[in-house]
Amino acid sequence: MLKRNRKICIGLSLIMMLCTTGITGCGKSKKEDDIAKVYENQVALPNEVSSVAAFTTDKNSIYILGTDTDKKYVGTYKTSDFGKKWEKLDKNSPEVNSRIDQAVLKTNGDSYILTDNESQNNTEENSKEPDNYVLNKIVDGKEQSVNNEGIDQLEIVGDEVFFVKKGTVYSENGEKMFSTHGLFSGKIDSLTKANGLYYLEQEGIVKAFEQKTYKEVKNDKLIKKLNKVSEDGTMNVTMSSDDKDRIKMLTQNNVYTFTNGKLESKKKLVNATINSRTTILMDSQYFENGILVQTSNDITNKLVYISDKKIKRKNNIKIYSLYQNIYINNIVREYASKHPETNVELEVGIPENDENTTSSDAIKKVNTELLSGNGPDIIIMDGLSTKKMKKSGVLEDVTELRNQIESKYNVFNNILEEDSKTAYEIPTHFSFSVQAGTKKFTNADSIRKIYNDFDEMGKKSKPAYITETYCEIMKQIYKNYLSTNIENGKLNESEIRDYFKLANKLINIKKKTGAEDEELSFDMLSMKGMIYQESGCHSVNKGKAQASIEAIVANGGLVELAKLDQNSNLTYKVIKENKYTPLYRMAINKKSKNKKVAEDFIIESINKSNQESDKLEGIPVNLDALDSFYSSSTDIFEGTDQLPCLNAEQQMKYTEFMKGLRKPIIVDSSCEDIVYEQVNLLNKGKVTIDDATKNVIQKVKLYQKEN
Repeated sequence: MLKRNRKICIGLSLIMMLCTTGITGCGKSKKEDDIAKVYENQVALPNEVSSVAAFTTDKNSIYILGTDTDKKYVGTYKTSDFGKKWEKLDKNSPEVNSRIDQAVLKTNGDSYILTDNESQNNTEENSKEPDNYVLNKIVDGKEQSVNNEGIDQLEIVGDEVFFVKKGTVYSENGEKMFSTHGLFSGKIDSLTKANGLYYLEQEGIVKAFEQKTYKEVKNDKLIKKLNKVSEDGTMNVTMSSDDKDRIKMLTQNNVYTFTNGKLESKKKLVNATINSRTTILMDSQYFENGILVQTSNDITNKLVYISDKKIKRKNNIKIYSLYQNIYINNIVREYASKHPETNVELEVGIPENDENTTSSDAIKKVNTELLSGNGPDIIIMDGLSTKKMKKSGVLEDVTELRNQIESKYNVFNNILEEDSKTAYEIPTHFSFSVQAGTKKFTNADSIRKIYNDFDEMGKKSKPAYITETYCEIMKQIYKNYLSTNIENGKLNESEIRDYFKLANKLINIKKKTGAEDEELSFDMLSMKGMIYQESGCHSVNKGKAQASIEAIVANGGLVELAKLDQNSNLTYKVIKENKYTPLYRMAINKKSKNKKVAEDFIIESINKSNQESDKLEGIPVNLDALDSFYSSSTDIFEGTDQLPCLNAEQQMKYTEFMKGLRKPIIVDSSCEDIVYEQVNLLNKGKVTIDDATKNVIQKVKLYQKEN
């Protein structure tokens, strides 16, 4: 199977999400408890298998083609108990040498595989064809050559194999069937069959073709309904069907069942890694009373089972995160796939696209659960107040666990220790914030001084900052200059007013330089919980902007700083010199009945392979994972050329620098919400600077009194 590139998937999903803002958040039609729900159950894999290249099912069993971390063949396996026990079907030692980039698997154990052969066909003519694959077949664990050139995608429905070649679908015996050319490519995202038709989903559009004649069917009510669901699924969907011609369509948030051309049911998928737009839905099949789904994070493929019930195992742990994020998804997937005795459930306080639940609502809910003894086993503390939760007695002392991790792994001890002898949380990643520009700007150490500098810069012809970084600038200024005083009850009216004066000044600077109103329609609240690397420093270095304030979370950010080091006229400075933001801070519920499993989960989350699983959302605390981090794509371009990674000397310099970070910045999400809400209202002209200042002071006092 082949799905779109992860970055394209994320980008298109985000566009769809933003385009529907104001529609999806118009209020709940039903009470949350009244909505029918389905749940995600992770399927454990054989110990030696890292990724599921392909899968299939029969009435009672699941079959997989498993690969290792290098996408090399490991074996074909069968399970009848969702991965508690696996039977290897290969009778002899496998004889498969090719890397497996795509695969399909039949229930008899035979499979077809595609290997990207671009490196072997690096001629000018072939460079125009990015999808240049070699097709082979695996029978009884032995690889066989197949004389069928030009195949760029494999699909399977039941045991019926399809070859896709330059936008045309062929049967296994070579018969030409139908064309699949979409707006962007000829690739299929999902394929199934029912009611005498093949249903094909591609780039958010569902088409249907007659099974006998292969003619396209257009005026069909079911196709229109499927297309409506596909649009709602922000183009990340799968379809599957059963022997009764029922079609199930899975989106990021729901499972739809169609029977006899009509919508039979819609069920909400809750507490799932699939809920994240960064999880790609590869393929799905009806199985028992639910759906078996192949998911991808663009590194490994796993299996999950979606059903009305949660599968209970010997150990059952729940991980809570206020926001959805890539790394926690990765760790849940990896841990569950390697521990068949443990069921891992992910609960997200504010799911993606949920515009009804506020941070305060979500935090009150989880606090109530924790105090009652029914809370999650592990709490991701990002956005939560460790200080308040520690005071209420719901957090376990994890000092000994921290010591164990520091003994087991080569880590940034300074980051893990968070400037405290006693630990109630353990971060897995971190970031730090910089001010970039002239020496005068980088030395500005208060909101008022930053305001004055931007005021001066706004009078010059060169842009003061890159428009798209407005939210990032205001976010970093809040975190580094305002949050500590606000959360400690030191509500300095002058300081808060300066923050809103700056927010207003940055907007007015852009209005004076001719920016369109729609370019300045920022939503500070919508960016919360998102961790990403801005490229403002690069714009400063290239002379496209005078200044930037941003967090360094990825390799590309460090490369930007290295470029500024080489610029004699410009510089950067880490805000407050040794401050940093700990990320994915894991705590254990003091009343958890699964503390040993929770500790094991946290320990594994910091091992080298897991720390290498995502390189976009923070710097890993495991020093042994830095090689992979430093060598990852910078995603920063000068023309068509991507900037190279740091050299060995630069890597050593930044590693030593990061060992000197000492002061953690931990932000209370509820206080952050209060401030960002007023920024939004100020930008819309609904409050004045003085109104916003007074509102923050009043609302923060009320929040702190109630909590």
